[in-house]
Amino acid sequence: MRPAPTTLYGPHEPAARWLLRAAPDTETALAEWDDHGVAVLVAGRAWDAVRVPYGTIGYDFDGLARPEDLRGLLDKLSLAGPAFCDPYRAYAYFLVPPGTDREWPHGELARAGVECFGAHSEYVHHVGVPRVDRIDRPGPFWLVTPDRTAKEHVDATALADVLRKRLRRASQDGAR
Repeated sequence: MRPAPTTLYGPHEPAARWLLRAAPDTETALAEWDDHGVAVLVAGRAWDAVRVPYGTIGYDFDGLARPEDLRGLLDKLSLAGPAFCDPYRAYAYFLVPPGTDREWPHGELARAGVECFGAHSEYVHHVGVPRVDRIDRPGPFWLVTPDRTAKEHVDATALADVLRKRLRRASQDGAR
């Protein structure tokens, strides 16, 4: 039997328990976090996940972007709430309220590679989520841990608005 999240994550216990609500099996998720630093959780249970290519939120960001630069950009864009990234694939993930995928502007943002994963599609969406105490490389890590903000979720409407503005600006800059 594995130790409880309290033992593993100390002050991060509430965040770990919240994330584990999306685990198909808690013991398996804890083992994955222990062994690999990333657990496969299911979107649409405690949260939906909006996956955004780095280039959409920061034009010059790639998989080598520094964590502090990514965090600074989220602050600058006023995107509060839990977010993590996968530098191997150069994606940021924003945890938004469950059910967001029903209202998300899929077509408009999907052309830029932005996707919202939740429970209201024909597929079950599995998301590799880093351990709550992973805040740097190697591998996926948290930009804003779930326990570092008063917001349980990122505001999905604000996120969509920011992404639309970033895409319009990129389009205008590219047309010059």
